[in-house]
This record gives sequence, structure tokens and C-alpha cells, in this order.
Amino acid sequence: MNVISSRQNPRIKALVQLKKGKDPLLLIEGKHLILMAIEAGLVKELFGITPFENYDNMTLITKEVALKLSDKESTDGYFALISRPQLEINFRKHLVYLDNINDPGNLGTIMRTALAFNFGGLLLSPNTVNPYNPKVLSGGQGAHFLLPTKEYNINQLKDLKTKGYNIIVSTLENATDLKTLPAGKSVIVLGNEARGVSDEVKDIATHFVKIPIQNIDSLNVAIAGAILMYELHKND
Repeated sequence: MNVISSRQNPRIKALVQLKKGKDPLLLIEGKHLILMAIEAGLVKELFGITPFENYDNMTLITKEVALKLSDKESTDGYFALISRPQLEINFRKHLVYLDNINDPGNLGTIMRTALAFNFGGLLLSPNTVNPYNPKVLSGGQGAHFLLPTKEYNINQLKDLKTKGYNIIVSTLENATDLKTLPAGKSVIVLGNEARGVSDEVKDIATHFVKIPIQNIDSLNVAIAGAILMYELHKND
């Protein structure tokens, strides 16, 4: 079994570049995520500080090289080169539209929640954080391998409205109670962490709902999204 011991090894440098998340191949980290990727049939090659169970196509690396590859404060020392998942949005189900979400942790959490509540996929505005950012991959905890994501612009969102989708925006002003969520296929819109949902998206919304809260003026976008997704899922 090959061993890479130099942080300057060209192979290691190439793997580091994959962490930008713009290549057809991706680098993921951690045993749990790797096991899910193996189950999804996406793994091309493994790298680790010790052999990984019964996996043959593997290259051993030193702890120093593992730290070079890692984005975490501490690493278990296992990485996998995988193919980018090729999944199609399921337009027979509810969807989530992310309007300029910037925080990778929020996106990862939203992905896990959408998968848990059986949504058909995430539609990402052009300025939303890259879903294959290493922190999103880590936060998603394998949701990437089962939940489709696709970049979507405002005109495509308008097209969904013309096809009968409810476009649901959460706001505290001029909104109805959360319990009045409409029947039928819906797109839940989640807005930017600092600015909320953009005016151009609000202009095409069909429903404005509010989450009743006390003692504070707003919720984290991933938490708000989880509440909305749960309520919509519960009403199906």
C-alpha cells in the first residue's frame, strides 16, 4: 500500500485544490461521511492514516499530511476522493429556495433538515454559498448524497409559480399565522442571514407567514427553515 509522507506531494496539493468545490471530483473528510459515500457508490479513492476497514483502493498518509488536507481543528485522518452526486430535483415534492444564504453551516443544516422532511431538493440562488464547500459537506452529514441541489435564478422561480407552486416567505410583518400554510406543492424561501428575503423574491411570493416567537426579534435562518419545513411536511 502506497504511503504519502510529504505535505508538498503533488497529489496532496491537487487534493487541496478540490476543496474549493468547483470540480467534478470532491474531497470529503471523516469516517461517517465516507461510509455514506461508499454506500452511495461515489468513492473513487481513500486516503487515511491507517487502513480503512476492508477498502482496497487506498493510499496511506501521515498525520502531518492529514492535517494539511483537513479543514477541522481535529481530524480522524480519513479522506475520500468522490464523484460529485448527480441527482435530479423531484418536482413532485415540496422544495426550498435559498435566497443568498452565505453561511456554510446554515446551508449544511438546511440540507439535513430538507432531507429529513422528504423535500424534493434545494434551489440555490446564484449568490448562495457553494453547496460543496467543505464546511457545507461536513454540516450536511451525507445529505448531499441523497438530496438534489441546483442553482436557480429568479426567473426560474417565477416559472415555478406559473406552474402552480405556492411561493412561501416567512416574515414578521403583514403575514398570517404559520398554521395557515397552504395546501399543494410549495417552495419555502429562506433569505440571507443579515438582510432576509430579497424584495424581488417577495414580489413573486404567494403567501407570507410568520413564526410566532417571544423575547427576541428573529431566529437563525436554519432554525426558521426547520420549523417551516416541519409544518409543511406535517400538513401533507
